[in-house]
Amino acid sequence: MGVHPTHSEWEGKTYDHPRQHSIAIMCDDIEATVDELRAKGAQLREGMEECEYGRFIMMIVLGADDMQLYQPTHKLAYNL
Repeated sequence: MGVHPTHSEWEGKTYDHPRQHSIAIMCDDIEATVDELRAKGAQLREGMEECEYGRFIMMIVLGADDMQLYQPTHKLAYNL
């Protein structure tokens, strides 16, 4: 699990999230993980997106905020 800032800049664009927190869960292969989760009944938003730290899709969490599932392109902290 990764915790990311709610404000960032990438390729000249500014991104802000109105919440004070945002939960992100990492995976090694996002396409396979999305297929597996959907087969188990998980609800995910449509469309894979790319950002400065990897590819991601939002998972719908009923009664709470969406959570981000992403495949990182950055160095992993546990490998530094």
